[in-house]
Amino acid sequence: MANNSSKISGKKILITGGGGFIGSFLTEIFYKDNQVTLFDNGRRNAFQFLNQSIKDKVNLVKGDIQDVQSVKQIVKNQDIIIHLAAIAGASFYEKDPLLTLNVNLFGTANLLQVLADQKIERVITFSSSEVYGPQAVGVSEEDLTCIGPVSQGRWSYAVSKVASDHIARAYFKKYGLPINILRPFNVYGPRQVGEGAISNMFISGIKEKKIYVTGDGSQKRAWCYISDMVGAVELICEKKVSGECFNIGNPNAYITIIDLAKKIQSLCEDSEIIFTAGREVEILDRKPNIEKAKRVIGFSPEVNLEEGLKETFVWWSKNISRF
Repeated sequence: MANNSSKISGKKILITGGGGFIGSFLTEIFYKDNQVTLFDNGRRNAFQFLNQSIKDKVNLVKGDIQDVQSVKQIVKNQDIIIHLAAIAGASFYEKDPLLTLNVNLFGTANLLQVLADQKIERVITFSSSEVYGPQAVGVSEEDLTCIGPVSQGRWSYAVSKVASDHIARAYFKKYGLPINILRPFNVYGPRQVGEGAISNMFISGIKEKKIYVTGDGSQKRAWCYISDMVGAVELICEKKVSGECFNIGNPNAYITIIDLAKKIQSLCEDSEIIFTAGREVEILDRKPNIEKAKRVIGFSPEVNLEEGLKETFVWWSKNISRF
């Protein structure tokens, strides 16, 4: 299913947060024909699951995006920078909104400030579908961002991302940095070692024979398989376009959480669905409009939900003992 080769070649590519879920897949496609450096603090380690032949060819540097001196060193002489370093996961940013803001917002500011006077071919920063608020059906890049009250720590993540988007645009306008912003919608797949609804369901479904659904399960999401997300990054690297923001997701894989749980239940033998208390702040509906990404970079998701879930289940079945 995944394409483990890339049209991008002969480049020095830096991936901040490259040891995580998405970073590990980008590493897998770029490592053969490029010089790849990963800058990561090791908090979420999906890099461990890559083949040793890939690990041997990649430069893994431990560091923190909050440390501007480390950032200055790591960006030297790079051609492409893919900025993934961030705090993610609803339960985490509800618990520590200050760290979320420091890493996501000021970490991005550190990176772009350092790059302002350097020659670079391409910078891709990762935003989030969370910037569109609790009701986000068919949203386009030009729709309003919608942030909840300061009293709810959940929104610290969305605030950090939308503020980072504004910083990225400002650096594009003032310094001509070749930046594009990517807004992913609910990415899933193998090696998702951080928090994610699908990975959480597979872990508990395989280990405990229980699949947990928060609230009544009527919340709806559009799910994007990891290879489609990686393909979008490749397309942005290939195209000579800058200063743009792109929604990346799969509107065809749009489903309620309870129906998603039932699909996962069918793969996890003898499992049952358990309902738990809903979150204090819930995202009710999320589905992207991806027409701009189709028109400008030629993005079109290829992996349907059933296929993606099967691939993810196979991976978790083989690796569950490591968690």
